[in-house]
Amino acid sequence: MNDREHEIIGSIYDAAIDVSLWPQVIEKIVKYTNSKTAIFTALDQFSPSYDFLYSHNIPDEALHAYRDERIRVIDMQLHRVLWENSGVGQVASSDLSHYGENPESDEYIFYERCLNPTGISYISAVLLDQGSHRWAVLGLHRAPEAPPYQQKELDFLKYLGVHLRRALQIHRQISLVQQDNLGLYHLLDHLKTGIILLDHNLRLNYCNPLAQRMMEQGSCLDLDLHNRLKTNIGDQSRLDQLLSSALLGRSVTNTDVGGVLALSDQKGRQLMLTVVPFSHLKNVQQQDVGQHHVAVLMTDKNQHYTLSKAYLQQSYQLSKREFELCELLVNGYKLEEIAEHCGITLSSVRTYFKNIYEKTSCTSQIELMHLLMGCTIHFEHIG
Repeated sequence: MNDREHEIIGSIYDAAIDVSLWPQVIEKIVKYTNSKTAIFTALDQFSPSYDFLYSHNIPDEALHAYRDERIRVIDMQLHRVLWENSGVGQVASSDLSHYGENPESDEYIFYERCLNPTGISYISAVLLDQGSHRWAVLGLHRAPEAPPYQQKELDFLKYLGVHLRRALQIHRQISLVQQDNLGLYHLLDHLKTGIILLDHNLRLNYCNPLAQRMMEQGSCLDLDLHNRLKTNIGDQSRLDQLLSSALLGRSVTNTDVGGVLALSDQKGRQLMLTVVPFSHLKNVQQQDVGQHHVAVLMTDKNQHYTLSKAYLQQSYQLSKREFELCELLVNGYKLEEIAEHCGITLSSVRTYFKNIYEKTSCTSQIELMHLLMGCTIHFEHIG
């Protein structure tokens, strides 16, 4: 390794601590590899505070489109195929000039908004992180008339990737420490319920690990290009209605604000969503979190939840029958199904729940569900 390469490696770690140095680092890499432009980006749809974007010699027009029209997500989804047979730490090269051939495609959008204004065609990139909803990459570009990258240059880019990945790990840790309400996120990370927090534009602000796994393992719920929740066409309007009512704090139908929605995919996976205004999460109200407006609680309907009988009976004086009804409710049973399961009338079920509301000081089924999900018993098998 020569002195210039040593200098570039050293500057990467300086920039990991002081992000204002990244433009200088990228400029050094561009010059050393005889490139025209470069982009260094990290995207995590589940953790927007981690998002990271620096570039060199890319015009403002293209950068504006990349940031504001969520082309970063298109970029991630579009170019994931470049690394299908390699993986993190590997280098991929491609000529992107054909992207401008099909006006109906994502490739064309990316070409028109980013590649064409920049005047680039050939790309070589090192993959630094990858997941269903996240990636990190350093991409170097050459103009159409320039020769492709040689193997020596590609080897150097791969070597840089090791240090860039370490720099991103440092950045992730620093961004976590700098987040407001770190105590809140620490609390939510350890909940046994999936939870998503949305901002005033209904865009995802935070997603705890359990909710991430639920979304990645099935197709009931996903994120669109703008980090808003999307589901199948048949349920999307109902989901939008629940989210809007929770955001506004009122319902156009004069019923509960927010609500419950059951989702299912073609593989039979089922999720139960409970949508509430964030202010209704009483156990975290002491946190000053003005950036969060709506909370979405997620449970897997295929998973049986067991409630803590001793706790509920001691804390709320629930009878044996009331406890039984609560456990059926938390496992996704509707009131009519509870009546049939228990062999009692629907009127009796409603009377039982009226008494349960009084004992628990809950004012709605949504609020009761949230309380009960905090009383579930989970077993960990340690080998």
